[in-house]
Amino acid sequence: MRMDENIISRLKYLEKESLERGVPIIGNKKGKWLLDKIKELKPKKILELGTANGYSGIILGSENGKLVTIEINPEIAKEAENNFSKFKIKNKIIIGDANSEIKNIMGKFDLIYIDHEKKGYIKVLEECIKRLNKNGVIIADNISFENCQDFKKAVLNHFKLKTKIINIGDGLSFSRIY
Repeated sequence: MRMDENIISRLKYLEKESLERGVPIIGNKKGKWLLDKIKELKPKKILELGTANGYSGIILGSENGKLVTIEINPEIAKEAENNFSKFKIKNKIIIGDANSEIKNIMGKFDLIYIDHEKKGYIKVLEECIKRLNKNGVIIADNISFENCQDFKKAVLNHFKLKTKIINIGDGLSFSRIY
């Protein structure tokens, strides 16, 4: 089932609730950018590092791709599971630390979305690259955070990646493998 064009509008309640509770989410401005990318790329297999309550996962899986997502907090992962169900997102939630769980993930992905522990971004970069299909994409949130500067430098200079920085809010990186 494909999502309607209004997914960002349909997520307003979850955005409001998340902000009130201090649950870190991508928000509607970056969410709209991400939705446009998902519609353009139409990834069939998606890996997300850092699920939170499922806000970004709903966007990632909105074009009927299969979402595998890793979340360290079992309680918030349960919320994500309920939210995915409401939006009919095909998903598998893995409970654990994304920095180590990624090593156990089998298969290749069309898109990997990184939004977990900021110091962990650099720790998972090479594992993410190994798990990308040809022309696959890595998108990372919060790229202007101090703890992400080593990752930002690495993706901008990596010989296997062509990277753009997206200046919305605290930034995103968009890296395509080649």
